Amino acid sequence: MSFVDHLEELRWHIVRSLIAVLIVAIVIFLKMDIFFDTVIMGPIRPNFVSYDVLCRFSKWAGMGDSLCMPTLQTKLQATTFGSQFISSISIAFISGFIIAFPYIFWEFWRFIKPALTPKEVASTRFAIVFVSFFFFTGAAFGYYLLAPFTFSFLGNY
Repeated sequence: MSFVDHLEELRWHIVRSLIAVLIVAIVIFLKMDIFFDTVIMGPIRPNFVSYDVLCRFSKWAGMGDSLCMPTLQTKLQATTFGSQFISSISIAFISGFIIAFPYIFWEFWRFIKPALTPKEVASTRFAIVFVSFFFFTGAAFGYYLLAPFTFSFLGNY
């Protein structure tokens, strides 16, 4: 293929990836109330799963109540005109990217794969599965472990 043909192929892979993100983002935007209450505000709720697990681990490890988080009394406040709308769009697109990540990586892999030798393709057989697994593991680490500490610190500051 010529350089321009490669660019055309890359463009279509990017377009399909953006369409996937857009579809997921639209679905999330249409269900923003449910998504916001359950996912975004989840780490602020006192019954969030990480709070109980961290508190029990702290007591089991002999650290007392050092990992037990105090309950947060928070009120969200918008200080600029239209900030709720912009926040909803940002949340929808970031969440759309996170949820559509395996497809985005698959599209990237489909673009790269023809340039690899058969030996290289064979050695990267489960790349999409492993990359997606580690991506979601990192996202879960941030959501279930870092977010409770972050919200606890910022909410009680």
